[in-house]
Amino acid sequence: MPQTLEIGLVARNDRYDDDDQRWLAQTAALVQDLRRDTGSVRLDRTPVPGMKGAAADQVILALGSAGAFSVAVQLISTWLGRDRHRSVELTFTDAEGTPKTVRVSAENAGSDAMAPLIMAASELAKER
Repeated sequence: MPQTLEIGLVARNDRYDDDDQRWLAQTAALVQDLRRDTGSVRLDRTPVPGMKGAAADQVILALGSAGAFSVAVQLISTWLGRDRHRSVELTFTDAEGTPKTVRVSAENAGSDAMAPLIMAASELAKER
């Protein structure tokens, strides 16, 4: 059975409040693009402790092929490049089972910023 790399993605910005309609539209566009082009997106809502009714949204990408992974990296990089106030926090588990977090901002969205994620995907591909 092919292994899938699950990546948690949380979009962040330093321009808008999290509930600002402009920001919500920007993040919705990213999720829509990822869903359309990778076909492997789900939304995970986690309750925020101490805040009644509040939930943190995390996009989960379940990428089972090198092509889907490459498309996701390209979409995220392009989305970041559209506004210098944007960033993403990516969480995943590497081949040794160690949880990792990578923060990528619009200013450092090059392939070197995504290197830990790319390495995890290549290690997973070797296990197949």
